[in-house]
Amino acid sequence: MKIGAIYARSSLGKDKQGDTVEHQVAMIKEFAKRTNIDVVFDDRFIYMDDGSSGFKTTLLQREPMKAMLDDIDKGLIDTVFFKGISRFARDSGESITTAKKLNYKGVRVISLEENYDSFRDEPTMFQIHAVLAEQESRKTSIRVSLGNKQKARNGDWPGTTPPIGLTKVKHLKDEELKKHLLASGRRPHSLHPDEYAPMVRKIFEMYLLDNLGRKRIVSKINDLGYRTRDGKFFKEKHVVDILSNEAYIGNIVYGKTRYDYVEDEGKNKKIQRTVKIDEVDWVRTENAHPAIIEKEVFEAVQKKIQENKKTFAHPKKFNAAKHPLTGLLKCGKCGGNMICQKRTNKKKDGTRIEYRYYVCSTYHQQGRNACPQANINADHLEEDISNFIEKKLSVFEDIDVSKRVQEKDDQKQRIMQEIRQVDLTLNKKLSASKSLLESKDLYDIETFIELNKTLQDEIKDLRQKKDSLDKEKDSLGANDSRMDLKELYEEFKQKKQDDIPYRRKVFHKLLESVVFEDNQVSEINFKQRLEL
Repeated sequence: MKIGAIYARSSLGKDKQGDTVEHQVAMIKEFAKRTNIDVVFDDRFIYMDDGSSGFKTTLLQREPMKAMLDDIDKGLIDTVFFKGISRFARDSGESITTAKKLNYKGVRVISLEENYDSFRDEPTMFQIHAVLAEQESRKTSIRVSLGNKQKARNGDWPGTTPPIGLTKVKHLKDEELKKHLLASGRRPHSLHPDEYAPMVRKIFEMYLLDNLGRKRIVSKINDLGYRTRDGKFFKEKHVVDILSNEAYIGNIVYGKTRYDYVEDEGKNKKIQRTVKIDEVDWVRTENAHPAIIEKEVFEAVQKKIQENKKTFAHPKKFNAAKHPLTGLLKCGKCGGNMICQKRTNKKKDGTRIEYRYYVCSTYHQQGRNACPQANINADHLEEDISNFIEKKLSVFEDIDVSKRVQEKDDQKQRIMQEIRQVDLTLNKKLSASKSLLESKDLYDIETFIELNKTLQDEIKDLRQKKDSLDKEKDSLGANDSRMDLKELYEEFKQKKQDDIPYRRKVFHKLLESVVFEDNQVSEINFKQRLEL
């Protein structure tokens, strides 16, 4: 009996609220039953995607897709069903490439909406459907954008979640106030100040009148007990967004930016690129709802932001090469990254001494109330880690590993030769399977089923053999690094004391993470086992 897999991805569009993954799974199962497709469904091979935008992510960025392709590589799946090509992927190029891979592996592809079956239809039909699905998706995106622009012109909030301190009239908790506003002609999707409005005023006051920077504001707001709508601590980004949002003076502004998503082929992911729109093309509706901040105060804040633009909008970036544990050091109390800061002290004789220390990023962004982790002297911590690594590497000092490495290389070459032979045989069997399918009308049904089963069993056995060989090859590769580690140890002994960029290079080559809690290192995780 053949195994059927279901790939179901929900839609984020309002017109698709009933198109849940559960609904798609039920529909596909019913379709297979009614059309007598000879497959068995198993919950292990139902892959449910959360509906993240197909424009923002590649197929291989989606965990359900990666899991399905991995199971296909293991020979566990015979047929893949999906409701429609638009549920499979929004990018036609990705859809076509992935469908070709499935076809190459002998997997049948069935799409309900397009009535496509790879065992029956030409591959060009899938390509046409994929291009049409992508075009329709882009049209939908344009329609949504135009609709949001019209909402903004009407004085309605065009997005889902309004800025903190403001709530859509229809979502106000005070039922009496809601009824009064709606009766007086206010639109349900227009905004009105809520219980967070006093906090917004406090932030503007601290920035403009108390002359506090964003870090101090964040710390004070968190210490006063304010939290975001989802109960989390405030961060600097929240303060930056609040101080520059015209919604607080009663204006609705839409269309300041748009996002393009460019595929990074090397990393199999899409990169978000923000495109700024000329102000003449924005939609701005003034006095659309009651203001929280006076216009004069808001303008004064914008002026101050512009005066401090270099430090406000572009905080100083640290030179990662000078801080070996950046990206590796974790806070043991909150789990956040620990970042390196520099401070310069001046002695009485005028001598300036630079002091480096690592600080928890949670505390740095949200204040001591968010994380009480103490700072740590960078030089002392890096020296301790350096000594620990040197001790771990010292096992390679007097060992000649060249002979063992050569033996492993010979084994690896033998395995790679076997893999090439398996690939050659597998390709022949796949071609034979394709030829059999193309000429199935020449056979009676019993003969065709018997021949096809024999070929599919042989293909499955070859794939399993290749997987086993790949794993054996990978296990050998794990030991090939011993010579490198011996050389690294000899070089590290010479440079570790006075070459900080080199120390960073070694740390990032060997370490996965370092956890620091209270006043000590609680955990050191290596990327590989430093053993013979």
